[in-house]
Amino acid sequence: MEELMERARNRDSAGVSSVIYDMIAAGLTPGPRSFHGLIVSHALTGDVEGAMHSLRRELSAGLRPLHETFVALIRLFGSKGLATRGMEILAAMEKLKFDIRKAWLVLVEELVRSQYLEEANSVFLKGAQGGLRATDELYDLLIEEDCKAGDHSNALTIAYEMESAGRMATTFHFNCLLSVQATCGIPEIAFTTFENMEYGGEDFMKPDTETYNWVIQAYTRAESYDRVQDVAELLGMMVEDYKRLQPNVKTYALLVECFTKYCVVREAIRHFRALKNFPGGTTVLHNEGNFGDPLSLYLRALCREGRIVEMLEALEAMAKDQQPIAPRAMILTRKYRSLVSSWIEPLQEEADIGKEIDYIARYIEEGGLTGERKRWVPRRGKTPLDPDAAGFAYSNPMETSFKQRCLEELKIHHRKLLQTLRNEGPAILGDVSENDILRVVERLKKIIKGPDHNTLKPKAASKMIVSELKEELEAQGLPIDGTRQVLYQRVQKARRINRSRGRPLWVPPVEEEEEEVDEELDELISTD
Repeated sequence: MEELMERARNRDSAGVSSVIYDMIAAGLTPGPRSFHGLIVSHALTGDVEGAMHSLRRELSAGLRPLHETFVALIRLFGSKGLATRGMEILAAMEKLKFDIRKAWLVLVEELVRSQYLEEANSVFLKGAQGGLRATDELYDLLIEEDCKAGDHSNALTIAYEMESAGRMATTFHFNCLLSVQATCGIPEIAFTTFENMEYGGEDFMKPDTETYNWVIQAYTRAESYDRVQDVAELLGMMVEDYKRLQPNVKTYALLVECFTKYCVVREAIRHFRALKNFPGGTTVLHNEGNFGDPLSLYLRALCREGRIVEMLEALEAMAKDQQPIAPRAMILTRKYRSLVSSWIEPLQEEADIGKEIDYIARYIEEGGLTGERKRWVPRRGKTPLDPDAAGFAYSNPMETSFKQRCLEELKIHHRKLLQTLRNEGPAILGDVSENDILRVVERLKKIIKGPDHNTLKPKAASKMIVSELKEELEAQGLPIDGTRQVLYQRVQKARRINRSRGRPLWVPPVEEEEEEVDEELDELISTD
């Protein structure tokens, strides 16, 4: 037996068979341990057919295999992804009155370890529904691996099985689920999970820094409308909970990415200054160029705003972390101005040609006096920077319309008339009644004030019908699908965001009524 087991450990199945034949020749009957050695030798070499042949040979000899023999076979089948054969062995063990729980755990673990996740989930759920109880480690392993593979459905099912078995989900399990929800493009799902953790009441499921990171990432990388307000609210909750948790390098990198993408450069700079205190912070922000290369977008945003001091800070932090400047950060405009030449535009050109440049002449030549000279205008508002765009779009400067200019000149003229009337008294209008004087003054004040803007207030969202709610959402480029309750909440949120940012609330367009011309009053004013 010692010789047989030695050969089995050395994976010498032919040697084990030879020892068994020698035992038979010597008049000894091989028992379950002898066949266990033979099956283990086949299992160690990965020979599935050889191991099964040895098991059949043992059973045909009328022997009852050892529990360890079945476990060795199950480990072999698990490593090969043969879940069905593994289940057959479990059924055979149950028929022979063996406790199959350990063998079932081994099968599931081996399937997971060998990257056969679908089969592992299937075997696990069959066993759990059959009354087998898994270990805490197996629950954790399966939920984590399912989430890494993006299989949210199975991870959730296993979490429910775990809770029905008497073990509540912890922060670790919720974070695993959030890692999938944060990449699905619908941040509301991740935020719902976050709220369950925050308001669940149990200390073992409270959000930690990683939880906040996943939800911030979900909002930052969502391709829908502006999410800065949501991130700011989330950040406020994190600050309130500062005694229990602190942001880490990933938190600051995500915040810089968020504020940069949504053009809130001042906030991006503040959080970048916190990020650079962490060794390797700029490398985390660069993120190997993924997700629009946040580091490049940050550098380009600084160029766009002409923030030289902050740019030097960023470059020093990158040099400290040995983080090279990505090529995408260097190309800024359609004219391919670089990181440096975007604010020291003429320097390189002067150095090349060896003489000074008359910038006024060049400005005129480019059409500066006629308004044809192109200049780039940074994007503002909701639209985030497109990471794949060639840089910053050029557009003509906004020109004041002729009508607007006439209105402005008219206001100045009538302001002078009103001042003259107040200085010289009603006598300059001639022999007119006091009522006419009041009418003239009111008319002048009205012209000086100009047309009323945004005097209309929007209708209360609770009193609006579905078509009105959809009209308001569609006018602002927001989704119009869902029930009336969903539309109502969406309108309320949009109005809340507009108020917090000082934007005018949307009101339905109305036709402007033409003002009646009072020729007698105009003639009276013209005498002034």
